[in-house]
Amino acid sequence: MLRPVTVSPLSSPSSLTRRRLLGGAVSLAALGSFATACGGSSASPSSDAASASTAPSASPSLATGSSVDAELIARRYPGLKPFAPAPPPPAVKPITLSLAHPQVFSRVPITEKVVFVTIDDGLEKDPAFIQMVKDFQVPLTVSLADTLIMDDYKYFAELHATGFVSIQNHTLTHPLDMPRLSAERQLAEIAGQQEKLRKEYGVAPYLFRPPGGNYDSATVAAARQAGLRGMMLWKESMEIHDMQYQTADHRLRPGDIILCHFRGPAQLKGETMVQMMANLYRHIQAQGFTVADVTDYV
Repeated sequence: MLRPVTVSPLSSPSSLTRRRLLGGAVSLAALGSFATACGGSSASPSSDAASASTAPSASPSLATGSSVDAELIARRYPGLKPFAPAPPPPAVKPITLSLAHPQVFSRVPITEKVVFVTIDDGLEKDPAFIQMVKDFQVPLTVSLADTLIMDDYKYFAELHATGFVSIQNHTLTHPLDMPRLSAERQLAEIAGQQEKLRKEYGVAPYLFRPPGGNYDSATVAAARQAGLRGMMLWKESMEIHDMQYQTADHRLRPGDIILCHFRGPAQLKGETMVQMMANLYRHIQAQGFTVADVTDYV
């Protein structure tokens, strides 16, 4: 049963700097390291915080699959089956967000065996992945960085048009060193991407995913000034075949947020985005979980 949770706003988030920094303009060579630099654990002692605001969601609920072809899934994605339907969206969101105090969270406090799949940056643009999204019909949340999507805005428009994908903010240039930037530069990164995403896709993101999970109090302030109400971190990250867990037992828990990246053969040792996502789905199904839309819960 869902239970609303109210906690105090995050007042002093940690500055996280353990990940590899990008120097200068983003290049494809540097992006080869993103699978490591952007993954791993999103550490914040207050990362599960939720505010008491009742502000409504800025995004409508995503479509939910009602006609998934089990035979097609088994044929195209060996060892997989359609996901069980997610529970109905809660009448009261377990995490409510406030523009006055953007909250940082990495898990949604629920008891149902539901997880949330998020995909970052936009480096790889595999047409077969769009078909995979249509095949499985499960909701996904993508956080996009402009320098990584600007060579093919249309790809993400097509992904969004499936009805199963929501778009959120991941900065203009994907700086992994956000806490080292001035407050003005951090605001430019976040607010600038809000405008880009509005222009290209007609969306108004309300969640911010800091590159690499790195942020400080200036990042939170910049997110607030840019109109974002929450900062979404993660509990697990997907790395080609296996998930990286933050827990010693290496098990999913209800409400976990899973991080993936748009990756292809150059970053996945010859494997494709579809193969990586199929591996992720196998992990989720093997543990008896299904996938829901995080925007229904926060």
